[in-house]
Amino acid sequence: MRKQVAHHREDAEWDIAVPAGAGHRSERRKGRCIMKKKDWKRSLAFVCATALIAGSLSEFGPLTRVNAEETNLFTDGDMGDDEMGDSTDAADFWANQKWYFEGDTWNCTSQVKYSIWAKQAGGCGLEIDFDKADGTVCMYQEIGSLEAGSYTVTGYIKDGSGSDGTIALYHAIKDGSWSVSEKSTNLTKEYAMFTDEFTVAEAVSNYKVGFQITSKNGAWIYIDTLTLTKKASDSAEETPAPEVTGSPEPTATPEASNTPAPESNILYSEDFEDERFGWAETWSTETKGESKSATGECDANSSKVWNYYSTTAQNLTATTTVTASEAGSYKAAFLTAGENVTGTISLTAGDRKVSADLTAGGWDAYTLAETDALTVEAGTKLTITILLDIAAGGYLKIDDILVTKVSDDEIQDAKKAKAEELQSLITEYKALKETDYTADSWNALQETLTEGENFLQALGDDYTSTTVTEIEEKITNLKKAKEELKSSAVVQAGINVEKVNGLPSDFIGGVDISSYRALKDSGVKYYDFAGNELDDQGFFNLLAASGINYVRIRVWNNPYDAAGNGYGGGNNDLQKAVDMGKLATDAGMRVLIDFHYSDFWADPAKQKAPKAWADMTIEQKTAAVKDYTMNSLNTLLDAGVDVGMVQVGNETNNGIAGESGLENANTTAIFRAGCEAIQQVEQERSRVIKAVVHFANPEKQNYMTYAEALADAGVNYDVFASSYYPYWHGTLDNLKNQLNAITEKYGKEVMVAETSWATGLEDSDGHANTVREGNNDAGMDYVFSIYGQAKELREVINAVAEMDKGIGVFYWEPAWIPVNVYDENAENAANVLAENKAAWEKYGSGWATSYAKEYDAEDAGKWYGGSAIDNQALFDASGHPLETLKIFSYVQTGAETAKKISTIKNADAIEMELGSTFTLPETVNVTYSDYTSGPENVTWNAQDVAAVNTKVAGKYTVNGTVSLEGETYQTKCVITVNPQNLLINPRFEDGDNAWTVSGTGIKVLMDGKDSKDGNGYLHFYNDSDFTYDVTQTITLDAGIYRFGGHLQGGGNGEKDSYEVYVSVDGKTQTEKGELNGWKNWSNPKVQDIEITKDGTKVTVGIRATASAKAWGSWDDMYLNKTGEVTPAPVVTPQPTATPAPATAPEAESSSADKETPAPAQTVDWNTVTSNVQAKIAEVTQNPNINSVNMNIVCSGETRLPAAVLGSIKGSDMTLALHSGNGVAVSISGQDLKGTALNALQNIDLTVDSNAKNIPAAMVASKKAEATKQLSVKDTGAFPVAVNIHVNVGAENSGKYANLYRYNAEKKQLEYCGSFPVTRNGQSMFALKQGGDYMVTVTAAQPKETVYFNSGNYAVKAGDTLSAIAKRNHMTLTELEAKNPQIKDLHKIRVGQKLNLN
Repeated sequence: MRKQVAHHREDAEWDIAVPAGAGHRSERRKGRCIMKKKDWKRSLAFVCATALIAGSLSEFGPLTRVNAEETNLFTDGDMGDDEMGDSTDAADFWANQKWYFEGDTWNCTSQVKYSIWAKQAGGCGLEIDFDKADGTVCMYQEIGSLEAGSYTVTGYIKDGSGSDGTIALYHAIKDGSWSVSEKSTNLTKEYAMFTDEFTVAEAVSNYKVGFQITSKNGAWIYIDTLTLTKKASDSAEETPAPEVTGSPEPTATPEASNTPAPESNILYSEDFEDERFGWAETWSTETKGESKSATGECDANSSKVWNYYSTTAQNLTATTTVTASEAGSYKAAFLTAGENVTGTISLTAGDRKVSADLTAGGWDAYTLAETDALTVEAGTKLTITILLDIAAGGYLKIDDILVTKVSDDEIQDAKKAKAEELQSLITEYKALKETDYTADSWNALQETLTEGENFLQALGDDYTSTTVTEIEEKITNLKKAKEELKSSAVVQAGINVEKVNGLPSDFIGGVDISSYRALKDSGVKYYDFAGNELDDQGFFNLLAASGINYVRIRVWNNPYDAAGNGYGGGNNDLQKAVDMGKLATDAGMRVLIDFHYSDFWADPAKQKAPKAWADMTIEQKTAAVKDYTMNSLNTLLDAGVDVGMVQVGNETNNGIAGESGLENANTTAIFRAGCEAIQQVEQERSRVIKAVVHFANPEKQNYMTYAEALADAGVNYDVFASSYYPYWHGTLDNLKNQLNAITEKYGKEVMVAETSWATGLEDSDGHANTVREGNNDAGMDYVFSIYGQAKELREVINAVAEMDKGIGVFYWEPAWIPVNVYDENAENAANVLAENKAAWEKYGSGWATSYAKEYDAEDAGKWYGGSAIDNQALFDASGHPLETLKIFSYVQTGAETAKKISTIKNADAIEMELGSTFTLPETVNVTYSDYTSGPENVTWNAQDVAAVNTKVAGKYTVNGTVSLEGETYQTKCVITVNPQNLLINPRFEDGDNAWTVSGTGIKVLMDGKDSKDGNGYLHFYNDSDFTYDVTQTITLDAGIYRFGGHLQGGGNGEKDSYEVYVSVDGKTQTEKGELNGWKNWSNPKVQDIEITKDGTKVTVGIRATASAKAWGSWDDMYLNKTGEVTPAPVVTPQPTATPAPATAPEAESSSADKETPAPAQTVDWNTVTSNVQAKIAEVTQNPNINSVNMNIVCSGETRLPAAVLGSIKGSDMTLALHSGNGVAVSISGQDLKGTALNALQNIDLTVDSNAKNIPAAMVASKKAEATKQLSVKDTGAFPVAVNIHVNVGAENSGKYANLYRYNAEKKQLEYCGSFPVTRNGQSMFALKQGGDYMVTVTAAQPKETVYFNSGNYAVKAGDTLSAIAKRNHMTLTELEAKNPQIKDLHKIRVGQKLNLN
């Protein structure tokens, strides 16, 4: 139990106290912190200056400001805690009303209620929602009588929406006259204390005291822990501690342990009262966290602290330098309070450093962190460094930073303590066995041991001849020699794994293989290390042979709907557990059964009761739990499954089997019933089966609370298990502290029931992964590679092995790989994804199926699909085992491999303005297989560099290579040439400036939490259905433009609409966006906005029709000019011809026109060439123009001369050749490379839009709403991309135009692709060769296979030859015949080129 330091007001002394239960933070908050800032600092300086260096303050524990108990004159100041009683739900605020509202001031709110989410302390707080209008709420209580005197009002308040609100004290006598305080407190997004005082001259009765809370529409205010206390009389007030005058001696008697240190002992102090902090700060990401003054817990005495906060996980380094005024030993200390932060404070002189770990123990739990002493000469520069590792949403409050000089007696004591530490290490290391290590590393340790022994022998008991630093150096050298010991049993492998010393032989090395059966049923194949395909027993034998001794299998009660359709996630019913458990047992492994007591996933966010238990009373449910557990265990044991452990629930932080909260007696009754069932089966079967409880989120430091709740309820279990995913769950040191504390207090064994790490950020099944680029990929301790996976798992194993009763680690779902390998860039990507989706639905091999919606509508019902962790498996995407499968074997011996590159970081992206220059880096950072990192020279592709056109906006990728030991690795640098953004305030960094915002539930926030980058963003949310419209009007010159932005969010209904739009001259173009979850940004944009006149006013906007509780944000809006409106091209018509419009394709001809076509037009190509060259010159000189389209009417033979093609080669100009009847072909200058230009000028691109060459029966077989046949004269393959544009009529807008090529040899129509018809009836397709084609119009896109010419293919990670052949419509034999260079069909490498022609 932690010891508290209490400050007693009678004599301002420090006393040591061990409160029994009185230290609960809700109790402390209700009082008033009475220690003056100066006294706190002086007392802390004394403690810091007189405590022993080597952890002497540890006996005091954290320094906590303790409040004096005073009578609270408010009724229900705790905002509903008493009304809750034993319930887990908040009481009804209006049912037994204690607080009242002045007049109709509450009319601006939609609800005022007690809420468990509003609590600052205790069980609940008060929530006030400003959802009707801006306004001021005046709430008060009428106090029966007040004596004459001064009164203090305190409380805690926050505004979760981040609006600009305030709170102020007001009080009024019964006749209605009011006194509103001039002091107001600004509201913040985190709970902060507010305080004020008032005086009554004489005793009064029926006196109103309350608060005015002012905020904006859309705000939600939480208020809690309100106190009204009478100030003590002058005679009873605190006597301040004596001031230090010129005398260096303390004013109290020397022997008194509570005498403050002289101020001269303080070299540096910072108490933040001036609300400034001038240290140098470095954040690890571009999205910097907050660093600002804040109110501490002693707000009643104007105490200020410094607060760090970050919405994203990142590191912070803050430093300052001071100069030692005289020779001596110095140490640093500070107070910290917070959550989800780890870190250190250190004092450095040159290459010598002392440091101490900080504690973030909660909202108001201030804890002292103090370094050892550092001995320096006068004038030495001392650097004070605060290093923080902040989890997403973490914060840390810092107060009273001190650097103090310590006394000679302390230094001598510290030397003695360090010498004893050195002797202890020598004794420990001399007990090691020589045969366990290699000769070189053993000899190095022996030399260091001898050096240490000789040093201590020379010292004897006289430490005057040495320093703390010298002894620390001996300790450091000895530890280093120990760490560099190499096990003699180290094996040669493909990864580096450091041996875990002292690992017991029965340490559990387990894996959760719950999805295995569903994956096998879906057609997934697994292989051994030699490439042999495995049957079921072979797979489990492979696990055992790799060092795995336990498997974990989850069990859901009934994961099916009434029709027998599975919910997915493996469809893990009891029978699957029997099947897989028997296979594991036959392979010599034991089994952990993980009962979720649910029909589908149970985790901290949801603990839903099984359907069959939904309407049961708690008595019925506990009986059902016990019966179900016993019956299931007996079924497993009868089948021969070696069950060694049973989980009672899965990640049960917030409940189990539909019961919420560990403080709820119903919840603990479920735990008790489950454990009793296991123990009864144990007794009946005369075998040991351990009962396991399982929780998550150790970073929240709630584990002791859970353990206490179980102990208080009499739940008898054996193992306390934790999930540990480094992406979310904090540090391993914190995990060890949390679990060791439970072992120390309750004697429980502990383990990690789930962990995993990604080998890369790529997806291989078509369902987005939890860890991917832009999500859970920044600020991590391990790289995303097989080497990083090995490092993470080894570190977790080591951490558990170092725990007092750590028994093992389970890796979660190492075999959850794709059904079929998906590559989003492959031409058959759509087909592979469709096959995967079909398997997920049929066999449950994805995380959830659509059938799960009936049971879990909010999660599975919206986001069902494949595996979100296929990049974290211990097998590759094609089922071959990775070396990390052997990790539990390698940690017993150690493993090493030749130095390779583990990961290579792409060069930092370059963003530049049009016309700027760029410089590519000479090196890129790499991480090696031995977990070290450094720069390596990179060679950039010269062609890619040359292709970067800094005068044309766009994104360019420059590829590069890095070579090491004969191996070549790929990297890249993305260069973005930004077009001019014509919007004002496009990223909302200037609030809503330039934007007109209307509607409900929409406003600009500046906290950066939901922004794409920066701080500002347009946030939306409302409790009821809502609409909004946000617009900006701008004047544009003639040209082609695009408008768009980025959208993220969720909670939307099926009929919701979120869109960007553009209005020009009364016509509106729109494009819908999608809500794909938090920070999964969609990018809706309206393209091809044509402005025909200079000075045109254009309105761009964002609008939505949204369901209640839909949430999200818009950010990074843009309006760019992408091209020019081109005048009609020059043509020379025949005398009798009537020229067609040059600026757009012709409308569909009438039947009369088809019978009597107009005479062909002859194009003046010389004039066209001149116009093209002039336009390119104009574009080059105008950096705001990205590209230009030139339209040419040429209804006769169409062969492009070399001069025309040469003019546009390499440019962003596109030539559109209109042949009439709404048909055109186009060619981009960007595609004219190499020999393509010469080949293209010999191709006749004439299009016959009246062709009828496809058999009528074949045309009719497509059952389309409309059809149109076309014939391109040259039937050969095209050397460049040629696009064909077909107008199918504006009446078909929103439908699909579909292109088919007629294969006369095979007498079949080959599907080439589909295009959503635009509002003016246009469609566009890429042609790979000429011939006869047909365009159809259908309401839905056809579900047909796209035919294509594959060409050359580069092998990607996860590929197999059979998968490549299947994707490209050929057999493995055909693929082998095309690639005679392949000697072994089981061995291909990433990047290898294959011929698919």
